[in-house]
Amino acid sequence: MAVGLSETTLLVFAALSLCTLAAGLVIRDLLVTSRAAAGPARPALQLRRKSELHDGAPSRELFEQIDRGFDRLVLESGMEWTPPTVFLGLVACGLLLGGSLWLYSDEPLQGIAGGMIGMALPLIGLIIYRGRRLRACRDQLPHVIEMLARATRAGQSSEQALALVAHEANGQLADEFQRCVKQLDMGRSFDKALRSLASRVRLLEMRILVTTLIVQRQAGGPLSETLERMSSVIRERIAAQRQVLATTAAGRMSTIVIASIAPLAALFLVSFQREHVDLLFEDALGRTLLLIGLVLEIVGLLWVFLLLKTER
Repeated sequence: MAVGLSETTLLVFAALSLCTLAAGLVIRDLLVTSRAAAGPARPALQLRRKSELHDGAPSRELFEQIDRGFDRLVLESGMEWTPPTVFLGLVACGLLLGGSLWLYSDEPLQGIAGGMIGMALPLIGLIIYRGRRLRACRDQLPHVIEMLARATRAGQSSEQALALVAHEANGQLADEFQRCVKQLDMGRSFDKALRSLASRVRLLEMRILVTTLIVQRQAGGPLSETLERMSSVIRERIAAQRQVLATTAAGRMSTIVIASIAPLAALFLVSFQREHVDLLFEDALGRTLLLIGLVLEIVGLLWVFLLLKTER
């Protein structure tokens, strides 16, 4: 199937338009970030944008949940770019790869597959980067809790201890505690500021810390001793999770290899043995076998991932 001149022109126009729009949004984000870094307006801008996402009421509509989930993924990854910029970047990657494959092979099916792969690979990379950031926050959390315990033992209040952590801590958690302290300075209640912190850093350990601080503020008690015990428990929990990851490393790697065999084999057949794929799509039995194979592949992968899943 040959690609006509009009189709080629339309494809090139759409790709160039989206690439230009994505590049413009990236440049805009970079310029806004660089200008706001020197002034006091940047924390307020980031505070307003993040509070709209993390503190809003959960939606019951499917498309709005998907939209909010994508925005949360971008913001939790720690990127300076806005979610619309990242989404247009994904679309641009899909158009570039899909359009290149389409023009090279004259096959729309390869173009569609290339477009899906071009959008999926950056999205998977973003998910991996978000996971690494959350793991870095978990590793820093015991040290932060120890700083809170020392500050409260020295007689400081919870707000003063949080301000000390925001000023002295380093790494990913420092920015989140700074945002929490700024919310307190702006007059937000202690409970809501801490719950917002727990919603931004979605870790079980962070939820436990936030619940402990809120309950202690309401009921009282020896906060410094509780925080010291919590720090010790979290360190042991992290060590146990690392042991589980080391034990299941071979199984997870085998799962990745097995999961990649079917897509790679399908891509090879589409590219070099197209007649076999056409036979599967044209014959009724072939379509049935393809559907059964796809369902079994998905069920098997979900089952293995559930077996290897560790609590975050």
